[in-house]
Amino acid sequence: MANNTSAPGNLSEMSLNDFLLQSQMLLKDLKSLCSSPSTKKRRTAGQDKEEEQQAAASKEISGCSNCDRGSNFLALTDPDLLDCPICFDNLTIPVFQCLNGHLACSSCCIKVRNKCPSCSSTIGHNRCRPIEKIIESVKTSCQNQKYGCTEMVFRCKKREHEDTCVYAPCSCPLPDCEFVGSSKKLSLHFSTKHSGSAKRFCYNCSIPISLELRQKSVILQEEQEGTIYILNNVVQNLGNVIDVCCIAPISSKRGLSYDLIATNGGRSVKLQSFTEHVCGRVEHTSPKNFLMVPSDFFGSCGQLKLELRIGRV
Repeated sequence: MANNTSAPGNLSEMSLNDFLLQSQMLLKDLKSLCSSPSTKKRRTAGQDKEEEQQAAASKEISGCSNCDRGSNFLALTDPDLLDCPICFDNLTIPVFQCLNGHLACSSCCIKVRNKCPSCSSTIGHNRCRPIEKIIESVKTSCQNQKYGCTEMVFRCKKREHEDTCVYAPCSCPLPDCEFVGSSKKLSLHFSTKHSGSAKRFCYNCSIPISLELRQKSVILQEEQEGTIYILNNVVQNLGNVIDVCCIAPISSKRGLSYDLIATNGGRSVKLQSFTEHVCGRVEHTSPKNFLMVPSDFFGSCGQLKLELRIGRV
């Protein structure tokens, strides 16, 4: 005997068709209810437009032009169709509806004190199960699609995916360049457009760096992978605060380890830490880990000798 049980959060092909038909009938019943004499006087100017939007959403979904039956999910081409009409954020379960079928997310029900802003009827007690089923079954594109992400993710897990998406935009560290793209495309951009603006290095090799007292940063680019790093320098009363960060999505895994040594004659100060991730050039005034270099390390010529080693296994 065939097993017709769907995975949690998905709809089987048969249940999906039944559900879509039921949703259309529900919308039709709500439309008839709203046009009846007992409720017509409570209609507002925006209700007709809202019903048209609901009908359009139902039509687009029921057409199944974007329905992947083999995978049991719906692909939503217009993500705004499932936004809360009050706060305009993505609808998340639970979703509530009033007597006239107007929708609201749970937080908005509290904000409006359980009074529907469209028709003044009570809202916040009756769940809208059809819309919740759609939310569970709809896939939508990542907000980083224009930067190269091709993932179609379930709407209820969209934020979770985007928080860890490797295609999150990163900007060029040069102040006069407006390039924005994924970290990989940024590496290619920098190699072709600004090859002379970075100090090239290899992982696990020492990099000698000469830093002037008030020089804000030194841009570094790894030879093989093209990853871009920035050595930041901030002048403070007690000395110079120096640290290293990597231009990569903030959600990426922990940065690589690095050793940073400042020397002056027979004296030296050393920092062992991990690179922080930033999405571009920032005023890096308060890093979590940094090397504090006394001002007299710069000497009479106003330059500091540094040795940096970024490690990779």
